[in-house]
Amino acid sequence: MAIALVLFLSAVTFVSLKGARVLMTLFAIELGAGPFEVGMLFAVYGLVPVLLVVHAGRIADRIGNRVMMYVGFAGFACALALPALFPSLPMLFVASPLIGFTSMIFIVATQNLVGVLSDSATRTRYYSYYALTDSTGNVFGPVLVGFTIDGFGHGATYYVLAVIAAACLVAFHFGRDRIPARSGVVDIGKRGPMTDLLRIPALRNALITNGIVMTGIDLYNVYMPLYTRGIGLSASEIGLIIGAFGAAGFLVRLLIPPITSRWGEHAMIAGAFVIACVAFVAIPLTQNPWLLGVVSFVVGLGMGCGQPISMVLSFNAAPPGRSAEAIAMRMAVSYGAHVVIPPVFGALGAVLGVAPVFWTCAMLMGGGAALNRRGGRR
Repeated sequence: MAIALVLFLSAVTFVSLKGARVLMTLFAIELGAGPFEVGMLFAVYGLVPVLLVVHAGRIADRIGNRVMMYVGFAGFACALALPALFPSLPMLFVASPLIGFTSMIFIVATQNLVGVLSDSATRTRYYSYYALTDSTGNVFGPVLVGFTIDGFGHGATYYVLAVIAAACLVAFHFGRDRIPARSGVVDIGKRGPMTDLLRIPALRNALITNGIVMTGIDLYNVYMPLYTRGIGLSASEIGLIIGAFGAAGFLVRLLIPPITSRWGEHAMIAGAFVIACVAFVAIPLTQNPWLLGVVSFVVGLGMGCGQPISMVLSFNAAPPGRSAEAIAMRMAVSYGAHVVIPPVFGALGAVLGVAPVFWTCAMLMGGGAALNRRGGRR
């Protein structure tokens, strides 16, 4: 029942989180933002988490996951309400880092709980289930946001997402006794610095792979809405196209346990990078919404398995009692991508257009395939 509660809360919360990222892009465009400003919004989204996520992981190992989830859910709901209360581009720059920080808190707790509640026989399966909750958010979040914007406007959509987050807080409160208090046992006085974990080759390889995956996902999340809005598609059409990405991620994550049991994690990720490479090349070559939906689905097939596999590898590589810290280091790479990638590629997109951004991303995917083709060895 504990793992079911964690997965349920993750699935519902990810609807708000994934929808909020699409909503932030579309609302910024509505308020007059260009590619660079949108890129900077995503950069500040990840700025606070990248500085604090490892500390959050250490806190989770020390004080437990329940407090983290209370703080995360409550703060996330409040942060989502801000752009509705004060609808302006400056407020988006205030709300964006708050949304990133508060969502980081409960994500550290839930990802760690999935590992704590599993054993070596069930861990890959449980993290695949967790990844499916992320895919659920990728499907329903953008679709919900698109139709709500068209029907009621951007402000009302932020309120809807805030109510969903608040409902998760209430559900967690009534089920809190099922959640384990601690990740494991470790002598705080003997806990080493973060650099000790970076000396573990398996963890380093997981972090590098996760960085490449997050680059692809971030560029898709930022530039697919920009590209589709730029060619005149409606918010509903954009939501459905991005929803196809989430549907593909859901499908490929169902296949993780049988594929990895036969060919291994690195072989699966290498193949996924190749698929994503081809799809990113194809995006700017069409303006047909149906074809863009198909290409979006293929990108989702390529990107969908990277995060759950890197979670498994990170948790497995962690020493006893430091699992949340290892998970947080993986998240630090993810948030670091949020900070660096959008503004860098935003400047590129502002000067050269959107197409070179997608094609540069395709080259990065090819590099990820080459790395993992060698089994992630460096």
